[in-house]
This record gives sequence, C-alpha cells and structure tokens, in this order.
Amino acid sequence: MRDSIKNNLGSYRFWIFVVSFSYFGYALYFAIYGLGFSVGLIFDHVIFDAVSKNPWWWFILYYGSEGALGTLAGFIRVVSGSFAVYSSYLFWKKKDLAFPLIRKAVSKTLLFEATHFFSLGLSVVASFVYFFSSEPLYYFGHTPGLIYVLVAGIPLLLMILIVSPSLLNLRRKINKIAENREIMKWVCITGVAYLFVVFWINYSMSWAGVLVPYTRAQQQFGLEFLRVPFNFISFVVTVFGLLIIAIFGLKVTLPAIQKKSTQLNMKHISTVITALGGYFMFNVFFYYLTGGYETNPSVWYEVIGPLHNPYFWCLSFLFLGIVMMRHFKTQKNESNNS
Repeated sequence: MRDSIKNNLGSYRFWIFVVSFSYFGYALYFAIYGLGFSVGLIFDHVIFDAVSKNPWWWFILYYGSEGALGTLAGFIRVVSGSFAVYSSYLFWKKKDLAFPLIRKAVSKTLLFEATHFFSLGLSVVASFVYFFSSEPLYYFGHTPGLIYVLVAGIPLLLMILIVSPSLLNLRRKINKIAENREIMKWVCITGVAYLFVVFWINYSMSWAGVLVPYTRAQQQFGLEFLRVPFNFISFVVTVFGLLIIAIFGLKVTLPAIQKKSTQLNMKHISTVITALGGYFMFNVFFYYLTGGYETNPSVWYEVIGPLHNPYFWCLSFLFLGIVMMRHFKTQKNESNNS
C-alpha cells in the first residue's frame, strides 16, 4: 500500500490526473456558484429595479452576460473538465494502450474549452457598450466603464480571438491524426497562447483596472494602492514575472512551433510548469498574509481570491512540474549510464 502511494506521488502521469481533476473541481464549483449568483441577481430587487430603469437592450446585456451565458459558460467548462479527467485517468492507468480513447476524450475537452470562451462573448459586448454609452447604465453600482473594459472586455476578447481558435485547430489536427510535428506545433501554440493571453494579459489587465482611480468601501484605488509595498510586489510578480514565464515558454517551444523538432527540452518545460504553479502559490500567501478581500476590498483582491479566481486550479501545476523535473532528470541519468 505504502509503495503504491509512493509510486503514484512520484508519477508525472498521476499528477497530470491531479491537475485535470483540479480543473474539473474548480469548474464544478464555479458552475454552482455562478448558478446561485445568477438566481441571486434575479431576486435581488435593488439590482433588478436599478437595471429595469435602463434601456431594454442593457437589461438583456446585463442579465445575459452576468447571468444566463455566464452560468452556461461555467457548466460548459464542467463538461470539458469531465473529459479531461477521463483522458488523464486513462493516460495514468492504461498508459499508451488507451491512446484511441484518450484522443477522443482530449478532442472533446478542447471543443468544450473553446466553446467556454466563445460563450463569454456577450460579456465583451456588454463591457464595451457600457464603456461607450452616454447613458447612466447600472453595473454593480456605477463602476467606471474603463475598469469593466480592462478587467473583462479586453482579456475575454483576446481569449475568443486567439485562444479558442488555437484550441479548435489543435482539436482538428488530433482528429485528423496529423503527423507528430503538426500536432506538437499546435500543442505548443495553444500552450503559449494560454501563457500570454489567459495568464499574463488577463492578470495584467486586472492590475490596470486596479490603477483606475475609484474609491469603493473606503479603499483607495489608483497609484495609492500600488504604493503599498506588498501590493507593489504583487504587481511586479504579475506584470513582469508572468511575462518572463510566457517568454521563456515561447523560447522553449519555438523549435516545435517552427516544426524543427518534436523533442523539446523537458527540463525547461518542467521549469515553465513549476513557475506557473508557483505564481498561484505566491498569490495564496499574498492574499491571506495581507488580510484578503475584507481588509483590501479592491479589484485585485477580488480577482486572485481562491474562491473567486477561476484559474486557481493552476496551483496544482507546481507539484506536476516538480515531479516532471525529477522524472526526466532520472530518465536522463539512466540513459547516460546505459
């Protein structure tokens, strides 16, 4: 029993399963949370009355983006996560013998993940309409439109335009059983798209939103917020740290993207995975050591809170990366000694 546990904990295949299960678990949590939130929006008479005073088209955009399609996007990701768990379980337990089943499950994961981003398109429309409208529209009070565009509009638009097509192209290559170089190329393109768009641009735009002058709950936004030492450290780690991780990820995968090689430096790949997971671990310590959202009611603390961050599951990458480093180092040593 003890040996079995030890072998599993040292298996990178097992940790891929853990990452997939974390992805599914968080998707399920946010789907349930989103459903409750949407129902709450309908029965919150203060919000309903405020939105009802706006034009009919804003009523549709507000409840469609914050309620209906937002909830649907959450459940679409649950479906995506279920196929991810299934495929990673087969990869862990059945290994390469179950490749045809893994290929089909991965294909469905990619399809539903891309659909998840597409389903958030109404939020992009709502954010820009709110920003450019001259009418006093309601959006959780009267949040400055620039914050809405920076935190939601721009990042989601880029995910729809860049990440979703990458996912669908990778899916197409897998379904056609394209040559390894072609599949590896799109695996790397998709991974780099996530590093730059889903992580670096997404979180950097959240920081840009924080810097928009706006007082809420007696908390100063703008440069005053950034001048707090802990906040400045978090700013640097996010804006510059994630950029370094993304650039290094691009550098490591460039040979595969250019179709020069399918043999990537797994030590460097493991470093990228570990660093990304380490970033989310840093956010956990930062969030709780500084008192969380109750002490710092701001956009940034709302974004990175473990119960409000849809990408918090990426913390599990830290453990996968460490195990992968050890696995491929051992494999390399054995190859050198043989």
